[in-house]
Amino acid sequence: MADNGHKRKDKVKEKQKMGIFDRFKVLTVKDKNAVLIDIRAKDVYKRGYISGSINIPMTQLELIEKRVPDKEKKIYIVGSYDNEPKKAAKKLKKMGYENAIPGGRMEEHEGPLKKLK
Repeated sequence: MADNGHKRKDKVKEKQKMGIFDRFKVLTVKDKNAVLIDIRAKDVYKRGYISGSINIPMTQLELIEKRVPDKEKKIYIVGSYDNEPKKAAKKLKKMGYENAIPGGRMEEHEGPLKKLK
């Protein structure tokens, strides 16, 4: 039995090591009905973003209805501060996006980033 506890702890540690990009990649392979929203300001987003993400700054979340009209999609949200993705998910849920999921901080991301010129 003690061995199972160690296996569970190892799986938890491995999951914690996964960056946002890795988690999103795994999730989108399983679920093609998912999008990644980056809620950082446009100038910050340009300096480095996760490939495939959509930039909708926190201050302009109402624009999501144009960019992601399907309210059934799973929406994973990344930002710069711990509470931003949580606040964005709450706001999106009020707008009818019930599958809005806070994804964490970009500063935790260890994978490759793209840059806009």
